[in-house]
Amino acid sequence: LCRSDTGRRSLNMREWWIHVGLICVPLVAVYLHIPPPHLSATLQKWHSAGDFFHFRGKKIFYRDSYGALGSSDVVLLLHGFPTSSYDWNKIWDPLAQRFHRVIALDFLGFGFSDKPRPHRYSIFEQASIVEALVAHLGLSNQRLNLISHDYGDTVALELLYRSDQNRTGHLNFNSLCLSNGGTVLAFFGK
Repeated sequence: LCRSDTGRRSLNMREWWIHVGLICVPLVAVYLHIPPPHLSATLQKWHSAGDFFHFRGKKIFYRDSYGALGSSDVVLLLHGFPTSSYDWNKIWDPLAQRFHRVIALDFLGFGFSDKPRPHRYSIFEQASIVEALVAHLGLSNQRLNLISHDYGDTVALELLYRSDQNRTGHLNFNSLCLSNGGTVLAFFGK
């Protein structure tokens, strides 16, 4: 009696694993091979107006527009999670009327930027990507106005810390606007 219960339980467990495999394997296969969705006309326009630069062998999407004549102000926009630079599309034109340059990027793993798998994403790496973009655009000595949202707030705070510590490659801040970040700010400066 005991032997047949064990045999039945073993058979049921084997059948259970077979069923799990029959369900999970195709789901994983589908997940790994899903083609990207078709882009709307608005997203296609956003993409075609942008460009890419390389950071440690990864493609990073960014948009850089020249705007207001007579102004030397540059604004850099950092998006939130789980979105992209497209978050800024509705205020892009008004910003371009105010600032000489308006710049936004898609963080690594977001939007049109590369999404390496497996990869250990970090705020520190995202901050280094922002610094690399600023250098790539020749703006390392330019005072920047930074506007960030959500996840971008955390990246902005890391950039602010690097600036406060006079780290190599740090940004020169003119202003910083954090929105909806859920962060606690400590006093920066003396």
